[in-house]
Amino acid sequence: KKLSRSATDGLMPRGRRRALGALGLACGCLLLLAEEENCPTFVLFPALLAGWSRSADTERSARDVSASFAPEGKEARLGQEGGQEGWETVVILCALGIMISYADRSNISVAIIGMARDFQWDKAFEGTVLSAFFGGYATTQLLGGQLADSLGAKWILAAGLSCWSLATALTPLAAASGAGPLLATRLALGLGEGVAFPAVHSAIAKLVPRSQQSTAVALVTAASYAGAGFAFLLVPGIVETYGWQVSFFGFGALALLWLPPWLARAPETGRSSGVELSASQPKNVSKTVEELLPLVKTPEVLAICAAQYTNGFGLYGLLSWLPSFFSEQYGTSLAELPALTTVPYVLQAAVGLAVGGFADRAIARGVPVARLRKGLQTVGMIVPAIALLLAASPMTKDPNTAGLLVDLGLAANALTLGAVSVNHLDIAPRHAGAIFGLGNTFATLAGLVSTPLTGAILDRTGSWEVVFATITLHYVVGALIFFFLAGDKPLLEDSQCTEIR
Repeated sequence: KKLSRSATDGLMPRGRRRALGALGLACGCLLLLAEEENCPTFVLFPALLAGWSRSADTERSARDVSASFAPEGKEARLGQEGGQEGWETVVILCALGIMISYADRSNISVAIIGMARDFQWDKAFEGTVLSAFFGGYATTQLLGGQLADSLGAKWILAAGLSCWSLATALTPLAAASGAGPLLATRLALGLGEGVAFPAVHSAIAKLVPRSQQSTAVALVTAASYAGAGFAFLLVPGIVETYGWQVSFFGFGALALLWLPPWLARAPETGRSSGVELSASQPKNVSKTVEELLPLVKTPEVLAICAAQYTNGFGLYGLLSWLPSFFSEQYGTSLAELPALTTVPYVLQAAVGLAVGGFADRAIARGVPVARLRKGLQTVGMIVPAIALLLAASPMTKDPNTAGLLVDLGLAANALTLGAVSVNHLDIAPRHAGAIFGLGNTFATLAGLVSTPLTGAILDRTGSWEVVFATITLHYVVGALIFFFLAGDKPLLEDSQCTEIR
């Protein structure tokens, strides 16, 4: 049996076959974006290239370039329908920033295997190390959204990325110094990354035409999956060749590549729903919560918070433990991990990109927004609930089958990018950053709970099946709450709140 497997792998290794299959599926998902003549993402990248290639002698506008890529007789529409000119470049840079964010946070999920061996950690302490990030991450969610809504995203995101990149680079030194410095560094990583998504969503609400906001949100969120996949692809090889410390130094240095173009291209301020944003003195968090309370108490916002919490419980649980699951459940070696832990996030990114364009086109054709959001959210949580339960089931005997089930679950979960991930733009466009920050705070609290909880479950039971069953229960409950409570119209409370004047 072993000889037969080796002979087959000699023709094409299993990991490569699986990666190529995933790439084919990813390409199929991306082709959905181009099936419509007016697909906004189809013209997004040419516009970006035009923006980066401008000089004093030769300058072409993004609209001219994208029009040259559009089908004959169809002029690509950029910077219209309420959007601010140049939003395409900002969205791409936001996506790259989020990709770096998730690469930096996912790095430790692989590196912790070597760290735990070197420092003799048990599973409970591993869970504590992983979850310390979420303590900081939850702290700056609402604050980051409020600051970005009032001051703009440019400096908020730049400061956050600088903070988390420095924390990433310092992690090996902190780990060698003891538990206290390591946990403090993980907390600082979370504090920096906590402002990223709220600031990005605030920028999308201010700069991007409403008809293309689903696509922009999907692109940015898909970049988070790509960042995780990027880390899971590279870190095992780096750890095996150079040691786990080098992975932190290398990923921390990525900020040096992102900051210059962001500071050069990102606008200082923008407009949202016709409201001029001023750089007024930012309010403290308690004042912000007080002003937002009527909006937060609505069933529609509570539905977002509940869906984000339950979805985050599964997402962050998997992000933290997926390499350990394959390593311990199936004896997968470090060299084989990339094929099993990278592909799910490649698929998630591809499906996420596709669903954004699909959602925008469906709404343009007259599909009711509420039906679309609820349908995507339901499928995006029920399918992974079933798939992940099967992946850890005794019926699944080998890592390839388990990997395929994880692929299916995480790919389906990306459908929520057309649902809860953009629903705050439907119901609270004036306070999009703050409401997204609130929802993401609940998702982060889920990560703060799920990572140490699953570590404790593993220490007590040694059963990955119990861990995945807990995640499944959260997915089902979240799908039901969102289905019955989610809304699709701007709320009266959104216009009555006084946070943005």
